[in-house]
Amino acid sequence: MSAKLYEDFKVGDTFVTGGRTVTESDVMTFCGLAGIFNPLFVNEEFAKKNTIFGTRVVPGPLTYIFTVGMWIRMGFFEGTVLAFLGVDQMRAYAPVRHGDTLHSEVEIIEARETSKPDRGIIKAKHTTINQKEERVMDMIMTYMLKRK
Repeated sequence: MSAKLYEDFKVGDTFVTGGRTVTESDVMTFCGLAGIFNPLFVNEEFAKKNTIFGTRVVPGPLTYIFTVGMWIRMGFFEGTVLAFLGVDQMRAYAPVRHGDTLHSEVEIIEARETSKPDRGIIKAKHTTINQKEERVMDMIMTYMLKRK
């Protein structure tokens, strides 16, 4: 895909990202970097016996990071994004397990100009879905982009 400027996004535009399978290595690397060694994420025997899921699950923040990464891989923001302004209304609906394959559906829900003529703001609703077509997480992310 090619980079997009503010004017290239319209409210109601929808996009579907490519997929990403969550590996054990992904989870362990993330937990190591973040210092999150909850046995719910890293200890299969503990998770089998002591959790409502019966197996290890993926930390919610890692699911969020994958959602961002899948969107960025679309290439729309190459050299055009000026700032990430925030994430709102993030909700987790179902656990993500090691081995799940995720993708995201993205809808542009707001676009507005700023007082500066070289930039605009878009809001996008990101819905992350697993291989069973279950919604696992969604959120609204706000970006500042270059204008024409």
